Amino acid sequence: MAVLHPDLSIHTTAHSAPPPDTGMTGRGYITASVAQLRDRFGRSHHQLAPDGDTEVWGLHTPAGLVYLRAGTAFSDPTDERDVQHRCLIHATSDDVLPWVYKAVHGSTTAFPTGAFSHFTEATLHDFGYAYLGYLYLRMNAEIQRRDQLDRTASDFRTHLHRPRQLNGMLIKLADVLHHYEWAHASETERTAWSRMQRPTPREGLRYWKARNRWLYKPVTSERHPRGGDPDLPGMLRALADSARSHRGQLLEKVPELDLVLHNEHEQTLRALADIPIPGLDALQFSCG
Repeated sequence: MAVLHPDLSIHTTAHSAPPPDTGMTGRGYITASVAQLRDRFGRSHHQLAPDGDTEVWGLHTPAGLVYLRAGTAFSDPTDERDVQHRCLIHATSDDVLPWVYKAVHGSTTAFPTGAFSHFTEATLHDFGYAYLGYLYLRMNAEIQRRDQLDRTASDFRTHLHRPRQLNGMLIKLADVLHHYEWAHASETERTAWSRMQRPTPREGLRYWKARNRWLYKPVTSERHPRGGDPDLPGMLRALADSARSHRGQLLEKVPELDLVLHNEHEQTLRALADIPIPGLDALQFSCG
């Protein structure tokens, strides 16, 4: 098994009996070669592929357990170790998708494109929260490694500033998701939201999301006089456009800005806006 940590380091461990895939379903695809997957995650688990025509890798991510299944066209997988396969991602939620793409390809920008062409439960709202959870855990990891930074390194200030940069991304994305939720909420749900009690302080993503929801104030406009905005793809695209157009100004104001992270975020938002995932207006969602 391989373990992907929030700081993006990967450790492989030898487990003779990998955890069962109980409750897992196909969550999407990722294109990669067997050589890539072996290089990143070590040897596959043959006991999970009794047909002999599939290689399976287990990966513990900060968002949960994942199994990657790569079908092979030849009896000897080594004959096609560099051939690109469309590998199936098995997990219990969509939250793992940004982590899988970051681990395999080094970037989250393509994770929305791994979505199935048809859905029964997944929504753009789900994918947005999957990315939000990824950003939060990455921010926490960067905060925790501050004491380990080399103060003499040329990129010290960039590493030091990165948690604040990630926090800014988080807040803007959460606002967009809340605008969308408010637009689709019933009067009863809006009343309950407005009367929401302040969350009890504690650590973790669940508290951060609850506190951010408690702090949310609907923004009214001529187009949406009761607040909210039902156009989630449009708002995500606007965030991406803003990130691109203000990149130069940000660099002047904050020279230590991590430009690679900034560009990756902008491209991920744009990919989220463009993927064909059904809207939330036809589905129910959790307000918790």
